[in-house]
Amino acid sequence: MTHQGTRINIGTKLLLSFLLIISVGIGALYIAGQGLASYQNNSADFTNRFQRILLVQDIELYSRRYEVALAQLKTSPTESADVLAQIATYNTTTEAVVSQLQQLNAPSADVRSATSTFLTTFKTYKLAINERYIKELQADPSDATLAAIAKQTNGFNEALGEQANEIEALVEQNLNNAQTVLNTEYQGLTQFLWAAVVFLLIAGALLTFILTRHIARPLSQLTVVAENISKGQLPAAIEVNGRNDEVGRLAVAFGEMSTYLRELVEELNDGINVLATSSEEILTVTTKVASSTQETATAISEIATTIEEVKQTANVSGEKSKAVLESTKKTRAEAQHGRQSVDETLASMAEIREQMQAVASSIMRLGEQSQAIGEIVASVGELAEKSNLLGVNASIEAAKAGEAGKGFAIVAQEVKALADQSKDSTMQVRSILGEIQRAMNKAVMLAEQSSKAVESGYDQAQTSGDVIQTLGDRIEENSEIATQIVTSSQQQNIGMDQIAQAMENIRQASQDNVSGAHQVDEAAKSLNQLGQKLQSLAARFKL
Repeated sequence: MTHQGTRINIGTKLLLSFLLIISVGIGALYIAGQGLASYQNNSADFTNRFQRILLVQDIELYSRRYEVALAQLKTSPTESADVLAQIATYNTTTEAVVSQLQQLNAPSADVRSATSTFLTTFKTYKLAINERYIKELQADPSDATLAAIAKQTNGFNEALGEQANEIEALVEQNLNNAQTVLNTEYQGLTQFLWAAVVFLLIAGALLTFILTRHIARPLSQLTVVAENISKGQLPAAIEVNGRNDEVGRLAVAFGEMSTYLRELVEELNDGINVLATSSEEILTVTTKVASSTQETATAISEIATTIEEVKQTANVSGEKSKAVLESTKKTRAEAQHGRQSVDETLASMAEIREQMQAVASSIMRLGEQSQAIGEIVASVGELAEKSNLLGVNASIEAAKAGEAGKGFAIVAQEVKALADQSKDSTMQVRSILGEIQRAMNKAVMLAEQSSKAVESGYDQAQTSGDVIQTLGDRIEENSEIATQIVTSSQQQNIGMDQIAQAMENIRQASQDNVSGAHQVDEAAKSLNQLGQKLQSLAARFKL
């Protein structure tokens, strides 16, 4: 699974896209700001033009007021002080108006020239009023003087009116031109802003398409793959499309993880199948061992019962030998009875010998079976070690996979836990087998001792039979023979006690073997259940 091309990660792509949009937006805002600044400047020019017209009209108005004040000064000489004060107020007010008009920046040279001419005319008119007309009226307040002054002021007022009209016409023309410029700038700014909005919308839609096609859709597909892996469905392959960004690398990682999980599941299936087969074989063998051990214990119990009967018979023989010692008169009859008892003892001893041989043979077979179980348990222990190692490796690889490998990490942990359980069960089985083998060795030794004791008892019984056989021929030696019989009976009782004790030990050992065999059988069942559980866990993955 390879991929080519220039590696540009998703963060860089998004950053470049957003930087492009932000740059266009900043450019649009800058151009719009420049247009607004120009619009504001033109608006300020509008204000200045209107203010210029108003100031010119105020000056023109005050020129009329001067003319009225001069008329009042002639017609009301008694109120001349008030008129002069009013003219002084006009002077102060007009000076402020003239100053404001001079401070306004005219947008064109013709307006500045007309305004300068208008102010020169007004200043000449105001100077004539204050320096000449008032003094002339005060010196000669006649109608002729007023008429002459009125003629001169009318000339000034007409000149001011014409100049004011010229200023207003020029300002109005400039206003119309400025209005046209403002309308053009407004339309251009509006069209530019709409174009910027359309571009941003198209860029946003294109960015959304890119995000959906190159990021959201592949991530959605990889999410489906991750969900399938979490359910145990491992895909055969994952398409990468030659991408080198985060999405492409993520797809490659998913593909490699899927391949690794598939290989790991196959290895797990092989190991689990071997473990299941071995556990079934162990279960079969341990079942047979448990059954054979139970049969051996039953046989040993029967032997112990027979030895108890033989012991009782030996006690009876001792009592009879004592009776022979007490009464020599009944030697022949008692000797015959003793011979019969010895025959029975010999038969019982022969039977005991055969049973002891069978017990020894059964114990030897049980020892061989214990060794076979030990070898099988060793194999199971090796399988448990491999399963444990496999579970650890699987946990490590799942941790490398991160979030996508959490589901498999749980399975790997379960495999490891089951392997540990199998290992503990194997160690327990080994311990039990060791106890069984030690008990078997002890049983073999006791069986050998019992066999020797039985052989010794058998020889002694045979000797007793020979002695009793000669009793009929040698009545005179009855006392000595009876003494020998008593001695032999005592030795026989001692031997039978030893045999009974040995058989009790063997019986106890066989009971221990039965308990151990049952424990081995339970451990084998647990191991078999473990194999079946591992098989069910491995079956969750679908290749």
